[in-house]
Amino acid sequence: MTLWTSPPAPLPPPAFGPDPALLHRLTRDLTPTQAQHVAILTPQGITANSAALAGALRFHRFPLHAVTGLPMQAADDGGLSGLLGGLVRALTPDKDDTAGKKGVTVHCRDEKSGPYRRVYSKPGYAYQHSTVYLPSDVKGEMKEEKEAGHGDTAFVYVGGWGGKGGAVDAGFQHGRYLGGPQDDWAPFFLVQQMGGPSAITLSDEKQAGGAPWRLLAGQEAQLTFWVTQDADLTVLSMNMQGETSKDRAPATLTLRAPIDARFGWSAEGGANILKRMTTIGQKYGQQNLSTGSYMKGVRWQGSRIGRAEADAGPWVAEQTGGYCTFPSAETAEAGAEESLRSDGQGPKWSIQFQDAGNETGSVFLK
Repeated sequence: MTLWTSPPAPLPPPAFGPDPALLHRLTRDLTPTQAQHVAILTPQGITANSAALAGALRFHRFPLHAVTGLPMQAADDGGLSGLLGGLVRALTPDKDDTAGKKGVTVHCRDEKSGPYRRVYSKPGYAYQHSTVYLPSDVKGEMKEEKEAGHGDTAFVYVGGWGGKGGAVDAGFQHGRYLGGPQDDWAPFFLVQQMGGPSAITLSDEKQAGGAPWRLLAGQEAQLTFWVTQDADLTVLSMNMQGETSKDRAPATLTLRAPIDARFGWSAEGGANILKRMTTIGQKYGQQNLSTGSYMKGVRWQGSRIGRAEADAGPWVAEQTGGYCTFPSAETAEAGAEESLRSDGQGPKWSIQFQDAGNETGSVFLK
């Protein structure tokens, strides 16, 4: 007589980092493609679903200044210093008023951290997706003048704000490995949390290890940002897809972060405001709009927006809260001259506008 024994319980999926249970929990609602490579960001650090991914990612924490309440820059900021200024200075949370106004007020102004182009939505959305062209300096489509000493770094990203703040920047950061021929765009995820922002970047020192997630410059990539609710957790997520810079293979990466409920992010749209950004970030307070850096042909196309992927449609004017371009005649504090190129070739920014979901931006710091 053979006694029946139950089959062994399946082993839990692998997890590398301080929050394995949370990683497992936040993988269940992902599609198979999204779930291939996943990492979550918490104040304790990064937890990833493979040793290779965990080894390629770097964790950053930016505590708030006790007096100003603004993020303090760290010696090792992962190249994100050009974004910290705009992360919390770009908005002022407003309380809902009797006229029904909700969400934050997005200011179009000099953020003291480099030129930018922002397209942002009206309140009420929790999902966005775009195809975006990532320029290449090898092809002469961009140049970052690092020797100018202002930290010029190109960023192309999405994100937004909850009803009471909680800014998030999620997308791509341009890089070159040790000045060599490798020209790529690495994913990053920068989230404002209580106590200060935290971030995920790919380590420069681990460029080879990060190659499976570094995208080849000069291609169209897919970028998605969305908000979900998992019981008591509100979760912000980004997914990127494209071709890798090293082996020219398809790549996908999903980065997720629980967000404090006090920031007012809603999985149903609520008072969320979503955004698309093109910028050459510079160190906050060391802005120089004539370094010689430039970036041409950042093409956003097929942008979609909705309360969820299932009801998302083309991003149109009726869903748009506004357009911000700095420097421009409207935003340059020193006057219209600040927005013009010194070589007489017109404005520093050139925007080929098709509609709210499709445009191409170029910027010249000359």
